[in-house]
Amino acid sequence: MIHHLVLLTTKPEVIPSKLEEIMVETRIRLLKIPEVNNLRVGKRVDTTNNPHTCFFSFDVENMDKLAYIHENAVYVQFEKQILGPFVASSKIFDYEMEPGKDVRYS
Repeated sequence: MIHHLVLLTTKPEVIPSKLEEIMVETRIRLLKIPEVNNLRVGKRVDTTNNPHTCFFSFDVENMDKLAYIHENAVYVQFEKQILGPFVASSKIFDYEMEPGKDVRYS
């Protein structure tokens, strides 16, 4: 099982109400993809030590399914319509969640 984490830094012009819309749209769109499990979306609470405005994360069975998600039309549209216009930068992390599993076979 892979945990996919994306930290987002929004553009300066994104006001709090727009950030709320982005979070809602992230939930709506990503939950349309059946391979996405345990979706989480949140915004930062500490602005002094955290440059990332918000995040989303989800679990997926393996790296092949994660690649499928990234190629899925819903995800591609999400990137173009939500992330592209409003996100200045992002950091992506993937973690294997099964103890003892060789990550080469994730």
